[in-house]
Amino acid sequence: MKKTTLVAMYLLAAASIYSQETIPISGGDASGNGGSSSYTIGQLLYTTHSGGGTLTQGIQQSIELYTLTNPNLTTVNLTAGIYPNPASDYVVLAISDGSLIDLNFVLYDILGRTVAQGQTKQDKTQINMQGLEMGTYVLKINQARRTLKSFKIIKN
Repeated sequence: MKKTTLVAMYLLAAASIYSQETIPISGGDASGNGGSSSYTIGQLLYTTHSGGGTLTQGIQQSIELYTLTNPNLTTVNLTAGIYPNPASDYVVLAISDGSLIDLNFVLYDILGRTVAQGQTKQDKTQINMQGLEMGTYVLKINQARRTLKSFKIIKN
């Protein structure tokens, strides 16, 4: 009796393992000048429910991709470096692109607290680190509330 019950439980457990699985017969992708499409042959279940959102069941989900462009978006290439790193007393922020104006820097500790900030001066700005504890800091270079570049500085 125990063997029969054990075999029955084994068969029921094995059947439940594959209960949420479906195997399609065939499928593939097709593409052309107007776009692309994917297909599945032998899909057992497909339903769509719409309301405030859309819920689609089945093994193949539809998705639409769009490419958005913004002609007013400008990019800024900032060529800058810091030295010495690791630092003990100060770091020098060297900016080689003199055409960028109104740049400022913010120095954060590892917890995200602002420990120093200021305006950049011409092509080289010295940032004092004497009163800071040993550790890792992040220096961000900003222009009009937009971060252009960031550096990791190690203070020893």
